Amino acid sequence: MLKNKKMIKILCVEDEEDIRENIVDILRDENFEVFEASNGKEGYKKFLEVAPDIVISDIMMPESDGYELLKMVRESQDSRKNNIPFIFLTALGQKQDVVKGINLSANDYLIKPIDFELMIAKINEKINNASKIEVQHGQNIDNLKSQMANILPSNIKNYLDIISQTSQILMNEPYGPLPHRKYISDFEKIYKNSNKLRASIENALDGDVIDYRLNVNEKIINIKSFFLDFFGSLSQKYSSNIKLDSSVNFDELPMIKCDHIILNEAFKKIFTSIFQADEKCKILIRVILDHLDQIVFIFDTKSAKKIFRLDTVINESEIGKILDQQSCLFEVTNNEENTAILTIPSFRIVS
Repeated sequence: MLKNKKMIKILCVEDEEDIRENIVDILRDENFEVFEASNGKEGYKKFLEVAPDIVISDIMMPESDGYELLKMVRESQDSRKNNIPFIFLTALGQKQDVVKGINLSANDYLIKPIDFELMIAKINEKINNASKIEVQHGQNIDNLKSQMANILPSNIKNYLDIISQTSQILMNEPYGPLPHRKYISDFEKIYKNSNKLRASIENALDGDVIDYRLNVNEKIINIKSFFLDFFGSLSQKYSSNIKLDSSVNFDELPMIKCDHIILNEAFKKIFTSIFQADEKCKILIRVILDHLDQIVFIFDTKSAKKIFRLDTVINESEIGKILDQQSCLFEVTNNEENTAILTIPSFRIVS
């Protein structure tokens, strides 16, 4: 995130417009991407929206002050955002402001009137420190990936190849007819499962997959609990229109390892889009495990409106971009059934 100065996003929160404009202009002159807000409440909304790399905030502001903003940032569920550098602006001599800010885990402070050269120096210091941490984190991940790749014996793939090839040969009955046809189906099972095992091993040792599995933002998610929590976050008006397929035993579904925030955001956009088009729309959620061992969520919608097309109601591209972060797929089927499909890849399934 903090690799190129031009890519650094800074959020400036200050209720005095002239001071805020001065800070914003100077930061933009330094080629930072700058966002602004006039109070803590507006600042937190902007924080969630743009995911800044650094926050510079005044302390005394209307609605929500700087302390409340810092507290909300630090308590944000998204660990990718809640530890960003936070710099307070304080009046000269207000030592108690500095102490309280530090106790709330502020990273630094600037005294008003602002020394802009010092401000830029402090920002660059925070950027460099964050970059060093990011580099170290990357090195630690690479080290773990290297160690994981050496856990299994180097010749295990050769053994699996022999099993696969031998079972395939035996299916063709090279030594004469087998006494029972069941032998052939058993050899076929051995062949298919040895190939699956080989693919699973290669998948598990793939660098990108390891990155996913070592992602600190991801959690083991119980699918049924996820849905119940999600429905609980909706108003009764809408949650009563959503049903889980009664033919599916959700308690027996495997768990998945995903970023809960990303998954929740995608589901929120799906249902919000549907109910904005028809607040009385009925939605049935089915779940299947497909032939690739992927979990597939199927959203069947039923609207009383004469004209209701899911492909025009839902922004498939927008939701797809959200789920791309988890290598999940989303599509609205091109038919009159008004069905959408969300697919969780097999490597995210926890058996």
